[in-house]
Amino acid sequence: MRYYSMAALLSAALLLLSCTERKVLPQAGIDFADLVPVMYDYCATDTLGRPALIEPVRTQAEAFVKVISGEPMSDSVLTEWSTRLTTRVFTPAVDSVYPSREPVREALARIVGGAEAEGLELPRRSYATVVYGRPEAILFVDSVMLVALNHFLGAGYDGYGRWPQYIRQHKTPEALPYAMAEALVATSYPYRADAEGATLLSRMLYEGALMRAVTGLVQDGDIRKALGYNEDDYAWLKANEAELWTQIVGSRLLYDTSEAVAGRFVSPAPALRGLDTLWPGRAGRYIGVRIVESYLGRHPEATPAFLLSPAFYASPTVLAESGYKP
Repeated sequence: MRYYSMAALLSAALLLLSCTERKVLPQAGIDFADLVPVMYDYCATDTLGRPALIEPVRTQAEAFVKVISGEPMSDSVLTEWSTRLTTRVFTPAVDSVYPSREPVREALARIVGGAEAEGLELPRRSYATVVYGRPEAILFVDSVMLVALNHFLGAGYDGYGRWPQYIRQHKTPEALPYAMAEALVATSYPYRADAEGATLLSRMLYEGALMRAVTGLVQDGDIRKALGYNEDDYAWLKANEAELWTQIVGSRLLYDTSEAVAGRFVSPAPALRGLDTLWPGRAGRYIGVRIVESYLGRHPEATPAFLLSPAFYASPTVLAESGYKP
């Protein structure tokens, strides 16, 4: 296992989130608000200054208050939240890892702009960076997407100490753009477990299409990073891909219709159990990517929107049409 300093993580994240010469994705104009300093400063702002603090970000602030309190936004709710330990502890930590939120805004703008260029239809939304104590890293509230930056402070952050390593390894600044892209695409193009032909294979195909779309929407996206594997696990999967496929087919689970079985292959876990070998967690996503890549090799005209539809992932002929033979 490799460990990196916070400074190294930040440098890598800023490099990933900033514009590079190798690839420039189209950007969209988005309604973005950084609520982190607004909520932190609220309790220290006098009564006359508070409206000026809130009004420019009212839409996002109202959505945030709905999440943290379930009540309408009010001075008392905002004051109480501003003084909470969650706000007072996480805000300085976020500021140390993300000294500017502009790279986050740019990454979101590229994701939204890239989705439009690829023909993916994302609902019009407002966006906000926040801190809170909920387990979800990203939440959609009404027409607002809330991104909790305290979920992406680095695998070595002390506050993550009780979480298992397979969870902590995704809590990094480098993982943030992939998490935002996945949340946006998966929310707009969810997997339909009720679709005719929904099986373990269809779920893996969907997850593969999702990872391909996510990689294409992140600046200089990397499929390994989208999948969340370290270099060693990814290299091991590539070297043993044929054996993994043999075991999946041999298990007679490929056409199993149980959501529990599909979840075991694609959901976060320390390892994929139930086969002859202990594979890295979410290995079903990796196989899905490889089948989708094989399909695209034969059908390069296939669009991301098509690949994310039941017409693709629930089709009984896709596997044969892909020619996938690891």
